[in-house]
Amino acid sequence: MLSQYIERPEADGGAGIATVQISLVRAVTEATKPSRALWVPFQFGRPLGPPNHPEIQLDILRRTLALAGETAGPVLVDYDGDEGEEIVEDAAWSCPVTFPTPEPDSESAALTLQLQQEAQLLRPWFDEGLRARGRTTVGTSGKGPDSIDEMLGVLARFAADADMAVPDGYAHPMPQLLRFITDDVRDFYNEAAVSKPGTASPTPLDLLEWFFLETVAGEVFYQVRERLRASDILVLMAKGLDDDVIDQRLSLPSGTTDDMADDLLRSPGISRQLLKSSALVFQADQPNRLSWTIIPVVLRDRRGERVAAVSGATKTA
Repeated sequence: MLSQYIERPEADGGAGIATVQISLVRAVTEATKPSRALWVPFQFGRPLGPPNHPEIQLDILRRTLALAGETAGPVLVDYDGDEGEEIVEDAAWSCPVTFPTPEPDSESAALTLQLQQEAQLLRPWFDEGLRARGRTTVGTSGKGPDSIDEMLGVLARFAADADMAVPDGYAHPMPQLLRFITDDVRDFYNEAAVSKPGTASPTPLDLLEWFFLETVAGEVFYQVRERLRASDILVLMAKGLDDDVIDQRLSLPSGTTDDMADDLLRSPGISRQLLKSSALVFQADQPNRLSWTIIPVVLRDRRGERVAAVSGATKTA
């Protein structure tokens, strides 16, 4: 973006200097349209290619600087030289520049940070898939991929604090908005996963198990579902329904309400606003399916596998 200002004539506030750059993510370069760029097929953190290959690094520098001779742009050229031999599985890199991370001041802030870091790691693959397909299914909530961090923040705040605040720009109230946001978040993760180069095409069950049993977002989905389910149970308990009837109304395994009742009454962790919203749905005699649409049926009772896996990994470490 700065290159466009640097290249402006001095009379227009620029420096009148030709600029060139190296691109690691083609989709981003195509969108920002710098005047001259060389796209290279290397990992993040290695724009000049693999280490210990000075001949490749010099070749990339020469090709990049040669673009300064292009008088009309934007110009985007693909690097077609030697890529060298590199074993990706054994290669690890760290960004030579580190930025301070703000210390989270609450549980929801810490959870939001984890989610956003996870999404940042997936973003290059999502962008590559978007470039290849030319479309995305992210947008059910009313906002697109550029708002994914905001959506993750909504989920984190609800999971941690039952926060019902709705950011500007969404057409749906809480908690109904959660249904649309969870669709968009899953679509973002899935489109990123299937776009990662060198991976076999996953089955639908592979994607479900990866998302719900291995990602931070999957864990947050389980927490969101528990908040919603707890609110529904408390509202139906207040209506005087028996535990078995509540299980039936909410499509829960027999005995769920009986097992959860005492803990819910002692420390529900549910906001008044969420309880009111749940009560209104039941008063209108509407089928309240929100609490069991967040998690697919096939993964609904498998959270224990995730907990066991995380616990085992922690003990091993």
